[in-house]
Amino acid sequence: MEPDMEERLRQRRLTFIGKVLADIPADSRNHLAVIQESADWLGERLLEQADHVAQEDIEKYGEILSTIKRHVKILNQKNHYLDRFTRRIGTTSFTPDPAEIITEAVSFSSRSARLRKVAVTTEMPETLPSIFHDPGLVYFLVSILFNDMLERVEGGGKILIQAQSAEKAVLIEVEGHPLRESPVPALGGENRHWSMCRQLVARFDGRLETVTSDNNTRRTSLFLPSKRIRDT
Repeated sequence: MEPDMEERLRQRRLTFIGKVLADIPADSRNHLAVIQESADWLGERLLEQADHVAQEDIEKYGEILSTIKRHVKILNQKNHYLDRFTRRIGTTSFTPDPAEIITEAVSFSSRSARLRKVAVTTEMPETLPSIFHDPGLVYFLVSILFNDMLERVEGGGKILIQAQSAEKAVLIEVEGHPLRESPVPALGGENRHWSMCRQLVARFDGRLETVTSDNNTRRTSLFLPSKRIRDT
C-alpha cells in the first residue's frame, strides 16, 4: 500500500473511532442527569419528612446524597474531558491547548494514582502558547511521561506536573518523589514507548530530558515549539 494511502486510511480510522467514542459522553450525561434529578427529589422528600425522621438518619441520608452529587459532578467533568478528547482524534490541523491535554491525561489516569495513593498536583498558568502539532500525538507524549512517573514513584508519594512558556516553546515537566528503591522492569531503560517518544519529540523539533537528583526526585522535561505557521 502506498504511504499516502496508508496515511489517509489511518486518518479515516481515527475519525471513525472518534465518532464512536463521541456518543459515549452524550449518553452518559443523560443517565447522570437522571441520577442527579433523583437525588434532588430524594433530598426534597427528606426535608419534608424531617419532623418524622430521626436526626441520625437525616444526617446519614444527607451524607449519601452529598456523595451521589459529588460523584455525578466528577463524572460530568470526565465526560467533558472525554468529549473534548474524542473531537480531536483524527484531526491533525487542530492547534491543541497544552493545558487541556495535561488536564485530560491526569484525569484519565486518576484511578491508577488513587490506587497507588500517589498525590498528583498540576501547576499551569491561565494561558499557554498554542502548539502546532497533531493533538493525539501530544496527548500520547504527555500520557507516557505521566504514567511512567506514576510507575516509578513510591506508593504514597507525590507527582507534580507543571507547564509554562519557555524560549518560544511550551515546557511540560513531570516531577516525582520519592522513587521506588527497586527499578520498574516494564519501564526500565529505553523501552519501546520511550524510544517512540524520543522519535516523536525529534519530529516536533522538540527536546526530552530526564534527570534524577540526590534527594530521590526524578524530573522529566518536554520542550515543544510554540505554534508556528506550516510550511507551504
